[in-house]
Amino acid sequence: MKKICETLAKTPLFSGLNHDLFHDYCGKTNIRLVWKGEVIVNEGDPCTGIGMIFEGQLAMQKYTSSGDFATLELLGAGELFGEYLIFGTKQNYSMTIEAVTNAKIIFISREILMTLLYHSPEIMQSFLNILSDRIQSQNRRISLLSQKSLRQKIAGYLLEQLREQLEKEGETPKTVRRTVSTQAVELPVSKEVIARLLAMPRPSFSRELISMERDGLVRVSGRVIWLLDLDRLERGVIEGFQM
Repeated sequence: MKKICETLAKTPLFSGLNHDLFHDYCGKTNIRLVWKGEVIVNEGDPCTGIGMIFEGQLAMQKYTSSGDFATLELLGAGELFGEYLIFGTKQNYSMTIEAVTNAKIIFISREILMTLLYHSPEIMQSFLNILSDRIQSQNRRISLLSQKSLRQKIAGYLLEQLREQLEKEGETPKTVRRTVSTQAVELPVSKEVIARLLAMPRPSFSRELISMERDGLVRVSGRVIWLLDLDRLERGVIEGFQM
């Protein structure tokens, strides 16, 4: 149980909180190891609790009757799923969640979560912060997918990856640009998965990356992409790229 408590303390919901706030419930949670390609949630399943990703990466997929699918969102270590359904009037998943890599997931039932939120204002505040961040993330994704061209979508995605990367380092694109003109981001998954995430065919994604490289916007080295002209990329996302 000590190991579970130590693991819980490293998750966003409990990070920085006194262990006494959730110690009594550690033994009532469980850590599940899932393998790459394993389905964690099927579309239509009821949401009976929340899942917190401790290691690895999951994908939210939307399947068609023919078996084709689109990747709606990627979830990495520290992120949750089910948190936006658990208290809703509709509590069934509208997508499938499967592992992109081997992963470790911590599950907390609705009943335990309700008790924790009721008895601890600190955990309640942490949960509300997570919900707020989730809404902001969804709004950014809607904005990204609303871009008109493939290039705007790809540029917007790369800039968003850079923003998240710099935030973790305590920096912003604006402050870093004063000393460094070129920044690099590493794609978290394969180009095929990113293409699905951006709702475009894999060949189209690759062709547009090559075209952006030819135009001096980026340099591609496997999953690492160097952003050579941040000003043009940012203006292009907002105003459209002048070809």
